[in-house]
Amino acid sequence: MSKIPIHDFVADDVTSIPFTIIPLEIKTGYDSAVPHRHNYYEIFIFYKGGGTHEIDFEEIKVKTGSVHFVSPGQVHILQRAPGSFGYVILFSRDFFSLPLQDKDFLFALPFLNNNTSYPFINFQSTDFSEIKELTNKILIEHSAQNSDSHQIIRAYLNILLLKCKSKYKINNNVEFQENIHSQSQVMQKFRILVERNFRKYHLVKEYASLLAVTPENLNEISKKQTGKTASEVISDRLLLEAKRLLLYSDLKAKEIAYFLNFQDPSYFNKFFKNSTGYTPTDFKALLHKKYNS
Repeated sequence: MSKIPIHDFVADDVTSIPFTIIPLEIKTGYDSAVPHRHNYYEIFIFYKGGGTHEIDFEEIKVKTGSVHFVSPGQVHILQRAPGSFGYVILFSRDFFSLPLQDKDFLFALPFLNNNTSYPFINFQSTDFSEIKELTNKILIEHSAQNSDSHQIIRAYLNILLLKCKSKYKINNNVEFQENIHSQSQVMQKFRILVERNFRKYHLVKEYASLLAVTPENLNEISKKQTGKTASEVISDRLLLEAKRLLLYSDLKAKEIAYFLNFQDPSYFNKFFKNSTGYTPTDFKALLHKKYNS
């Protein structure tokens, strides 16, 4: 079992790729069929499908006309069937957000940043033709490398993401409210804070203080916007990272507890068992049996 790097993925660093687009068939410096993660976003655009793509323990069928999204820090494994092809767009937060006034636009998208168990869209052929056209325009501009190419690529990439956002809402029946709604604004800011601080802060009152609302109000907003309490949103993010580390690192449960800022490993064990029905040690053994069988 390949081991993933153990560090935060909430900001760009020297390993981030500003932007590139490559055919899925191109060999890269790593094996995509082995569990791995990156410090940048990836958009997989499948012109012809086949195979499976596992993202954070969720197995997704690779279909013709599908678009899959992988956010910084997510662990994924792509196993393409012979004959499947398309493109993968790779870009950092800084590349995309540099000229924007709304620096948190990427965090607002429902299919990015650990916001969902469904980080993919299956397009009908007529709708997918628009995605292919935008992808081809990005390809052409990336090859041209003119003085304004990066700005033009950002514009095309922004359109592509907005098209995906619109289709995602329809496909998944998502009531995704825009930022003009005050509760929606609070929820978006809360999600951003959780993504950036889930190791540091575990309590609703800590996030409520950062948002200048009461814990009761934050719980109410979260319940209305997501169907989950604020505490459940925080716990879900901690649990996801714990699962990643149990399967893809050499850290023991006690070390993961301290890495995630649980002061008492026994409390971490209790938290994990209450959430999954397994102790961390039993869960790790179960996963290793599944993935190594």
